[in-house]
Amino acid sequence: MALVLTGIVQGMRPVGGEFEDGPRKGEKWQFLSLEIADTRFGKVYSCQMRDGDQHYKDFVDAGKLKQDWTGHKVKATVMGVTAGLREIEDKATGEKREIMQVRMQITNLRDLGLPDDEE
Repeated sequence: MALVLTGIVQGMRPVGGEFEDGPRKGEKWQFLSLEIADTRFGKVYSCQMRDGDQHYKDFVDAGKLKQDWTGHKVKATVMGVTAGLREIEDKATGEKREIMQVRMQITNLRDLGLPDDEE
């Protein structure tokens, strides 16, 4: 049985960069980043669709978003869950700190249309 996440997309954007350290130093990476809020408890999940996913090119072309489902209800299959440190910056003060962020690798992202007012 697969883990399935259903919720409202609060944001989506292509993200990319280059590995700075380690054995993959110099290699480029990219993925589609989505924030999905579940409709029952309101928790927001950081989701990523890898560039190797069969549907990635439906959403991203040349680093630009082709389809924006922000505000739409979606369903996605969760392939894996990881956690890692992420550095964030307070925009008001410029202060940087590290947080633990949980990320979900997703596939099979399906649009369920605009949500009902109750969701």
